[in-house]
Amino acid sequence: MSLTQTQIENVQIDYGIVYTNYGETDAAKLGPSRGGGEFSVDVKIRDIEYDGANGKTKGMQAVEELNASLKVTILDTSIKTLALAMPYATLAGDGSTTPYSLTCKSTDLGVLQDTSYLKNATMFCKTIKGDYRKITLYNALHEGKFDLKAKPKGEGEIELELNAHWDALDDTKDLYKIETIASITA
Repeated sequence: MSLTQTQIENVQIDYGIVYTNYGETDAAKLGPSRGGGEFSVDVKIRDIEYDGANGKTKGMQAVEELNASLKVTILDTSIKTLALAMPYATLAGDGSTTPYSLTCKSTDLGVLQDTSYLKNATMFCKTIKGDYRKITLYNALHEGKFDLKAKPKGEGEIELELNAHWDALDDTKDLYKIETIASITA
């Protein structure tokens, strides 16, 4: 079976380039990374059972839950990057006149603040054609465990799994968006 030129041009190649708050004034490229990035969508579909059904039936299924995430392994151990992996901790300092510090206190327990969430996490994946797939997760937050290992003859790695979150105040907002763009603008 032959391929079409369009199919060939749409093959994704190379690693993913990941930004936090892409398109915003505080946009930042994450890196260096190891192993590229991984975008996942997890959906729970319920089959509506009825007497006489032969199995899964078109029109008799309901989407109950939809979640999206972006995984990336980061080698940058700056305090600001560590704060992405610990959104419940308190980040202090401005990074220039006062160095950043990250602390965790009993006052950090409880409901996460809106400021804990990124406006977006965006990954760009290049295609053979030379354009990019832009994958954007909205209201992104790392919810997983934090590990940082210092080991001989190796680098510390931070596993980030940024999860998209629905907006409780506006249920018409996107959870994620995938689009094709010609180039990445810094």
